Amino acid sequence: MLPFLALALCSLVGTAFSSTSTPDFKSRCEALSGGVDVRGYENISFSEGTNSTCTFPNPVTAVDLCRVGIRFSTSDSSEVYMEAWLPEKWNSRLLSIGTGGLAGCIFFPELAYVTKYGFAGVSGNMGHNGTSGGAFLNQPEVFIDFAWRALYGTTVISKSIAKQFYGTAHKKSYFIGCSQGGRQGFKAAQSNPELFDGIVVGAPGLRLAGLFQYIPRWLRTMGTDINNLTVSIDKWAAIQNETLRQCDHLDGAVDNIVEDSRSCKPDFTKLRCGTQGLSGPCLTPVDMSLVSQQFESWTINGTLIYTGMTHDGNELAHATTLTGPEFRSYALEWPRFVSQQDPTWTLDQWTPAQARFAVEQNLFNFNTLDGDLKAVRKRGAKIIHYHGQVDPAIDSTVSDAYYDHVSRTMRASPQQLDDFYRYFRISGLGHCNGGPGASSIGQSAFSLPASDDAKDNVLMQIVDWVEKGKAPDTLRGSKFVDGDVTKGVEYKRRHCRYPLKNVYTGEGDGKDEKGWKCVV
Repeated sequence: MLPFLALALCSLVGTAFSSTSTPDFKSRCEALSGGVDVRGYENISFSEGTNSTCTFPNPVTAVDLCRVGIRFSTSDSSEVYMEAWLPEKWNSRLLSIGTGGLAGCIFFPELAYVTKYGFAGVSGNMGHNGTSGGAFLNQPEVFIDFAWRALYGTTVISKSIAKQFYGTAHKKSYFIGCSQGGRQGFKAAQSNPELFDGIVVGAPGLRLAGLFQYIPRWLRTMGTDINNLTVSIDKWAAIQNETLRQCDHLDGAVDNIVEDSRSCKPDFTKLRCGTQGLSGPCLTPVDMSLVSQQFESWTINGTLIYTGMTHDGNELAHATTLTGPEFRSYALEWPRFVSQQDPTWTLDQWTPAQARFAVEQNLFNFNTLDGDLKAVRKRGAKIIHYHGQVDPAIDSTVSDAYYDHVSRTMRASPQQLDDFYRYFRISGLGHCNGGPGASSIGQSAFSLPASDDAKDNVLMQIVDWVEKGKAPDTLRGSKFVDGDVTKGVEYKRRHCRYPLKNVYTGEGDGKDEKGWKCVV
């Protein structure tokens, strides 16, 4: 482990310099304590601090770097905390990192991950501290920061810091983020396309208020006790097994992975109680109705609330995620602190009318659904968009719908969008990280690539596309033995860009990478 330089409260704290760092590097880091000058930001101070609910582990830093903690005001009632990690060996690129959930946390593992490649990395708390959205209550300026302004400010300020520290401006600016971070990346593309030359977004929380209404609808109809759901957990396991039975083989490989969830349209009448030859859990007519409802787009009086659950062979994880404590907190916090602005609000008060209001409210365009990306295309910026097909948190139907929306809005075919915007549906990938398939594409510190080569690493792929014009036809994912990168690669799979889908023509259970083909 190489120590990093920490700059906070205008001083170096709690660290030592490694023997490999040069005196000039040390002095340049210390010189930043004299202050930074950024046009448009008057109240900038050096600071440090994290919130106890932000539970990221302390990362191992692979390189010597200067760590800068900064606090800056965005209004009379709001401020942002950010950190910029400046590696001694800089590749002249800046990389901003998105957050997740409702969190106001510095993503330290991601900062360590990107700086090892030479990027100057920046991460901010999005205008509030901790994992709760409680700071939004009666604080519109704080919510504006969360919606877009914090990312804008941290990026602008970090560009100035890098120029002051290195003595030269960055050559290219990038963004990477998933979930809430994916929404933040698209928000920047839609509203501030000048910020980034390349954007990598995963599982974006678009129309996120709709998901936060889908959860209470689930809890009101299915129940809040995982062991006592209206459609019981063993029935959801049976639904998952039936989905795999009917859909797993459609891609040509039987491997417990549905390669293209769009092609999976299972008939659950096979599980209807009284069906001849059926053993195990069965579905009553009420069960059938409730289950079907989950997989349909949910619209109220013409307003789309949520695009529906995906038939992905991972239905059990959907049920446990929607009923779990993290999602129950979202179901409470959004009405309490955003849409209803009532901290005493309870789940018993939820109504479909409130759901429609929450989506139509669209505070500061938080839904992030602008389909016009012409400004991104005009300036030559590039977007790589991916979504796991077994994501139990934000269904891949969200990304499918947005890509189609962009295509319609811009009146552009997929071939025309390919010039600057490519979308990849990743089979076997859960929410941002993990999952049963070849899910590691180098998208984060928790999904390390099989190698640093661009063919295995989406971070390097966006650089190749922006700087060398090498657009990715596929994203290559890796499945590690027992999910452990140190044990080596079990198999790799190249994931197709939308709207193409993967089919297997090779031998065996689908582990032959060359046996997969992208077809219409």
